[in-house]
Amino acid sequence: MATYDVTAFGEGGIRLSVPVGDRIDRVSSFEVGIAGTEANVLAGLSSLGWSTSWISALPDSALGRRVETQLRSYGVDLGGVRRVPAARLGTYYVEYSGAPRPTQVTFDRADTAFTRMQSADVDWERMLDTRVLHLTGLTAALSDSAMEITAEAFNRAKDAGVTVSFDVNYRKNLWSCETAARVLHPFIEDADILFCRYDDARDLYGLHGDSDSVVAQLSEMSNAGTVLMSRSGTGAWAAVDGVVGHTPALPVDIVDRLGAGDGFAAGYLHAWLDGDHDNAVASGCAMAALALAQYGEQVVTTRDELRGLITDPGRSLSR
Repeated sequence: MATYDVTAFGEGGIRLSVPVGDRIDRVSSFEVGIAGTEANVLAGLSSLGWSTSWISALPDSALGRRVETQLRSYGVDLGGVRRVPAARLGTYYVEYSGAPRPTQVTFDRADTAFTRMQSADVDWERMLDTRVLHLTGLTAALSDSAMEITAEAFNRAKDAGVTVSFDVNYRKNLWSCETAARVLHPFIEDADILFCRYDDARDLYGLHGDSDSVVAQLSEMSNAGTVLMSRSGTGAWAAVDGVVGHTPALPVDIVDRLGAGDGFAAGYLHAWLDGDHDNAVASGCAMAALALAQYGEQVVTTRDELRGLITDPGRSLSR
């Protein structure tokens, strides 16, 4: 039996954000949080009682320890994290905005401890000692070595019979559509569980039409038994063994748009691990709603709260 339920490989860093209406070039203070798409998924799963492990690299410094302390508080196992002396930590800045300006995200993540990580730095035995390995296209975009490790992890997991969950997670600030489409196609083709936003399917692979049609086209591109596609506030579509279904988004007052996709992945994988396939997409939508309704990217919840959102999504008061 595997030691971990879900293991993920990816970068962690610091998130510095300014309040709605402020501009980075004028703000006098930042709110500090931590970020990392794969780590966000693990934090959500850990809060729901699953055993999780993060494979990464952080600077051996106070900044690196800031990331470690927060993830460890959620219950994520950090035994697979490499500590690198005198290294940089990835940072990004968030400028929240109201209409008509979109929220702006600025990355500063070049030449970090993680982007310098090599295959020899990975504890491969630990990485594969899991029921599910979760990988993303965002990590593949960070450096050549990160892309190579992501591909090696994917191939090793497939060879070892480990279920591979892959989130396309395209970021236009990191690489072009053309490059991303080419590099990510093998992952899309052979993942066991595939997550992809509607916009990513359209922009990377030119898939058009209504959502039922696009998720069906994604399913035809992939050997994945389950293909999941989110589309902004309209909910999520799933193609399971070729059968397409839709689950609407929960009503939510949006506080922070960042981290909703990671919440969705965590919620879906939670139900999948539980064998609750009938409610898996609804679980993902509920976790995404929780992410949107809070500041910060890690969704910390309970099984009871999540179950309540699925069974009674209209509740405005719980007592």
